[in-house]
Amino acid sequence: MNSKNPLHKQLEQQKFEHAVLYVSNSSRGIKKLTSSELSHLNQLLTGAQEETWRLDSTEVQLPTGKKVQFNLVNNPISLARDIIGNAFQKAGNQEIFEAASYLYSQLVLWHLFKDANRRTAVLATLWLLQEFDVEINAEKLHHVPIGDLRDPSNLESLAQRIRQLKN
Repeated sequence: MNSKNPLHKQLEQQKFEHAVLYVSNSSRGIKKLTSSELSHLNQLLTGAQEETWRLDSTEVQLPTGKKVQFNLVNNPISLARDIIGNAFQKAGNQEIFEAASYLYSQLVLWHLFKDANRRTAVLATLWLLQEFDVEINAEKLHHVPIGDLRDPSNLESLAQRIRQLKN
């Protein structure tokens, strides 16, 4: 399906809104963000019934036009677990916005899923922030221009933008 197709975009938007509602309900309960929950979030976004983890190399074109090669990830589930654990440790140490920026950027940079990596990162970031009683608008976070997160200045800018989105 062509991603420029208006009906496809509308369906993606509806899936995103449904997933945001799921996160809002789940992050305030006994559920925790785990690699399994992260995979579930990705499935909500993509509608995929099969395995969503990326198990091969891939190439992605950034909005700048630059193409980036993502190498094979041996164990994306373990890597996701480490990223989530590190982010929640930072947040537990009162570094909430740094944790949010870290979680978002690492999920985007590692490109752990076949599809919807950025939207999955938005949902995971929303989950982390809500678990620490910080409210942001997920739609606005999704539309934040991030550039190439391999550039330290873009990474710093992301943390500032997340802080600015606080309701």
